[in-house]
Amino acid sequence: MMVMGIVSLPGMMTGQMLAGAAPASAVRYQIVIMFMIAAATALGAFGAVMLAFRALFSARHQLRGERLRMVHAAKPAR
Repeated sequence: MMVMGIVSLPGMMTGQMLAGAAPASAVRYQIVIMFMIAAATALGAFGAVMLAFRALFSARHQLRGERLRMVHAAKPAR
């Protein structure tokens, strides 16, 4: 999200103004696109958390430890 505001969106707005769009229209379009990207990021994160919650907790909100698995570190080559 930090890079989006510094690099991609000002370039998009500049491109619109160079193409002949009104500056107010270009800024409005930039704000709408930024909110859409932020909303998609938030919905994706919320969906991932909810899927993990449903998989790892019982109906009584107890952690299902047997559903967790250990990931072992790779052994160094000899």
